[in-house]
Amino acid sequence: MYAWLSKMITGSGNFIAQQGELFKTFLGNDLKYHLIEHESFREILKNRDDIKTQFMKQEKNLLDKKEKLFRSKELSKWGYQGDGGVKEIESKYDKLSKIKDAAFTYMLQNETRELEVKREHLSFFTNQCLEETRRIGRDDGKLLIDHFIQMS
Repeated sequence: MYAWLSKMITGSGNFIAQQGELFKTFLGNDLKYHLIEHESFREILKNRDDIKTQFMKQEKNLLDKKEKLFRSKELSKWGYQGDGGVKEIESKYDKLSKIKDAAFTYMLQNETRELEVKREHLSFFTNQCLEETRRIGRDDGKLLIDHFIQMS
């Protein structure tokens, strides 16, 4: 019985080794291009992650600045760009002092707009990476299917 199990396991091992050789021989050339292609995806993802990290730092810094301004209660430093200027904020200060998020919308408006533009750029870059990855995946899948059909 052990001899029979040994033959069966050895035969299975040989079969798997032969399959590996067939894959290497017939698919190796095609698959190496797909692996090389993945390297560029890794680069793009790293660039996107770097941009995201930079954006998150800027967003945190802006929120910290707004927090300091909120605590300092110096309305002239808020950087409000509205028509009424500081007088408009002074008239609404009682409400704004109770609701921090509402007060933050009046603070550092130029920097907030710049950060929103960067957020849109990050979102665009993220969406483009996703779409490109999906497109390449579909195209490569079709190429591999066609290759397998031709080999059969």
